[in-house]
Amino acid sequence: MPFYTPVQNARAFRRMTRYDQINWNDFTAVVDAFHGRIDDWYILPAKELINHKDGGHYAFAVMALNCLLIDTMSQFYCGALKSTGKKFKDFVRDRIPRLAGNLPVQIDQPVSPHNQNGDPLSTYEEVLYTGFRCGILHQAHVPLYGVLSGVPAPFAFQNNGTTQYAAGPDCPSVICHPGRSLRKLKRRSSNTLMICLTLTRSSTACGSTSKPSLKTALE
Repeated sequence: MPFYTPVQNARAFRRMTRYDQINWNDFTAVVDAFHGRIDDWYILPAKELINHKDGGHYAFAVMALNCLLIDTMSQFYCGALKSTGKKFKDFVRDRIPRLAGNLPVQIDQPVSPHNQNGDPLSTYEEVLYTGFRCGILHQAHVPLYGVLSGVPAPFAFQNNGTTQYAAGPDCPSVICHPGRSLRKLKRRSSNTLMICLTLTRSSTACGSTSKPSLKTALE
C-alpha cells in the first residue's frame, strides 16, 4: 500500500497527460503511458542536450540522466520500490551487456565507509555504478578514473596517460561516451515487450519476496 497517492486530476503523469487521463484498467494503456514517461523524463531531455550546438559540454548532465534511467529501469525490472547498487549492476549485466563485463585491469579504490576493505573495481558495471552514477549524483563529480568523452563505443579502457594514483603508478581509466550509452538504453526502453516484462516480472529474480502492483510501481 503506497504512503502517498496523487490527486489524479491535478497531477501530470507525463507530458500533456494527467493521471486521470490514463485507463488504469487497460494494461496496454498503462504500458504506453509508462513508455511515454520514460521518453519525456529521460530520453528526450538527454537528446536535447546532445543535439545542442554545445552538446559536447553537456556530457555530465547527459550521463546523469543515463544513470537515473538505469536506476529506474532496474527498479521496475526487479519489482522494487527503491534502487540499490546490486539491482543497478545486475540489471546492466542482464539487460545491457554492452555496458558490462570484466575490466582488462582492475582499478584500485581507497578505503571508505562504502568500501571498508578497499576492494578494487573489476567490471564495467561496477565503474558505471560507483564512478559515474554515485560520483555524479552523490559527489558532484566523476572520480578521476572515469572520463566522459566522444569515444567510438559506449566504453573504452585506457591503461595509462590519463590518470595516476597519488602514490605514483599509472591508474587505468574508463572512458564513457554518454550519447552512445544513451542509444543502448533507448533501444531497451523503447521495446514495449521489455516494458511489460519489467513491470510484471516477479521480484524474486532480485532476491525479494514482494512485488508492488503496477500502479504502485508507476507512482
